[in-house]
Amino acid sequence: MLRHYYIVDSLDEVEIIEHELQSYGIDKNHIHTLTNDDKSLVHHHLYEVDNSLKKGLIKPGDIGAAIGIVCAATILLLTYFQGWYLGPLGGMPLIIFALLVLVFCTWEGEHMSIQLPNINSLSFKQSLENGKTILFIDIEQQQELTINKIMISHPTLKPEGMTTTTPEWLIRQQKKWQGLLK
Repeated sequence: MLRHYYIVDSLDEVEIIEHELQSYGIDKNHIHTLTNDDKSLVHHHLYEVDNSLKKGLIKPGDIGAAIGIVCAATILLLTYFQGWYLGPLGGMPLIIFALLVLVFCTWEGEHMSIQLPNINSLSFKQSLENGKTILFIDIEQQQELTINKIMISHPTLKPEGMTTTTPEWLIRQQKKWQGLLK
């Protein structure tokens, strides 16, 4: 998926754009609004930016998991090559220790990410402080022309770039996981 960023002066304009995007088949869950005035979002019935976009919950957690996998694999390889699994308890305590290291590294990565602001939010910090609103639109490649048509009809929008986002299948899996935890 692609994520388009726009700076908008007014939440009224964002509300109009959101309705147009939905009429062209873009899901409401793919339209995010970042503003310092979160109370106005409720008034305008706009979809607030997810905390994962504000705080960056995905990337550092993935990095923590990768570090945990490397550490756990190192522990298991040392166990095998040093012959520690031949002791009276076998290799089970070291396997459990490797799993604990993996879980700890993943948890620590998630914990650190909550404390760090997302890079995307930092790049728009000045605009947000000036009372502007940031509009994120997640689209598939084939919806690119639709977005361009709609955005041309709104000259007050200031395009601020485009990035790739988390794949749709991963987002669905995360929502299922969050549903299980609740």
